[in-house]
Amino acid sequence: MKLSLKFLPIKDMFYSVIPTVGTYEGYLQGIAPKLFPNQWIALGIGIVLSIILAFVFYFENVKAYKKSLAEILATGYFMNFTGRLGKLLKTKTPIHFSFPDGSIKTFTSNLISVEIGMPVSLSTLVKYSEKVEMNSDIVYVREETYSEPFWVRADILDTKLIIYEFPRTLFSISRYLRKDFINTAKAEKNSKKIYSYFSDKIDELRIEYSNEISNERLHFISV
Repeated sequence: MKLSLKFLPIKDMFYSVIPTVGTYEGYLQGIAPKLFPNQWIALGIGIVLSIILAFVFYFENVKAYKKSLAEILATGYFMNFTGRLGKLLKTKTPIHFSFPDGSIKTFTSNLISVEIGMPVSLSTLVKYSEKVEMNSDIVYVREETYSEPFWVRADILDTKLIIYEFPRTLFSISRYLRKDFINTAKAEKNSKKIYSYFSDKIDELRIEYSNEISNERLHFISV
């Protein structure tokens, strides 16, 4: 990410960095008056050290922004899909699914398994999403508590329904961090750290809502 004014720590510079210049000057002259006999030399060094401190604040702000963005997307994904489906699978009520051929098939939760691919980078996200879309169909979950059904990608294996899922919301990160995804090399490098923030937040939510979702049916795998 290139330098951006929105991450420039103006407030931190005003309250911390700028006053530190004078502190460095007095400190340097105090501990080594022979090395820094001229206050302008000490002042110059103080300015350099303060600029370094400002950059530390800057990059910490950038890191915090990326982490916050990933965590917001992770929370939305969990609440709108993982948590919702996990709660549904925790019940013993038969679940109805509408298939592309117009048929409606019913499965109990013990016959349903969900594979959720958690990508480690943009390239693995693309690869896994293409694999899922090629090997599964869109089916609609007929959930009585909602007026409109939601869809998942699934396939029937013997007598079981296997649902394949991945966080599609990760594709939207490039819209917020355009400079980080300006080319393939940067996208691959920067996505690894951002996706790790996303995955860590999902793990936190799984623990937080462990009493509400069926962890036995939700299988998170690294892809």
